[in-house]
Amino acid sequence: MADTVLLSYLLGVASALSGYPEVPLADLPTLRLMAPAALVEEACPDEPRECEKLVALYDHDREQILVRADLDLDNPADNSFLVHEFVHVLEARQKGALYQHDCNATLRSEREAYRVQNRYLQQEGRAERFGTMLATMVCARDQRMAGGESMKLELAPGASSEERVLENFMQELRDGAAAARRR
Repeated sequence: MADTVLLSYLLGVASALSGYPEVPLADLPTLRLMAPAALVEEACPDEPRECEKLVALYDHDREQILVRADLDLDNPADNSFLVHEFVHVLEARQKGALYQHDCNATLRSEREAYRVQNRYLQQEGRAERFGTMLATMVCARDQRMAGGESMKLELAPGASSEERVLENFMQELRDGAAAARRR
C-alpha cells in the first residue's frame, strides 16, 4: 500500500494546483493497487481494448481509486497519476451531482486533471506530459453510441491542431485563474 506521507503530499499538490479544497486523507476513497490485467477487466469488462493503456481510475460510483500495482509510486511520473485521480476526487466533492454529468463536463474534468498532473510533473522537473490529445477532441454529437458510462469523442471539426492547442492553452489559463479564485 502507498505510504500515507506520500499520499498526503500528493493530495495537497492536487488541491493546491486545482484550487479545490483539500479533504482529510481519511476521507479519500479506497485506494486499490491492482495487476494491470485486473484493472482493465474491472474498469472495462465489456470493452477491454478501450482500457489497455489505463494506469489509474477514480470510480466515483463505488468510491474507489484503482491503480496499476506495477507503478513505482516513488517516481513522480508514476505518482502523477494519483495526483490526476485526486483532482477528480476533489472535484466530485466540490461539484456533487454536477461532477461529470455529461460528456462535455467529463471532457472538461479530464482536461483539468491532466493540466494539474502536467503542472505537477513540471514542478518536479519531469519532461513527461499526459493527455495532450484531448486538446483536439470534442464530444461527438451522438453520445448514444458510446454506451453505458463511457463517452464518445471525435476530432474537432474545422479546427487545425494549432488552433486547438492554442484554445486549450487559453482554457488552461482561464482554469488556472478560476482555481486561484476558489482558494
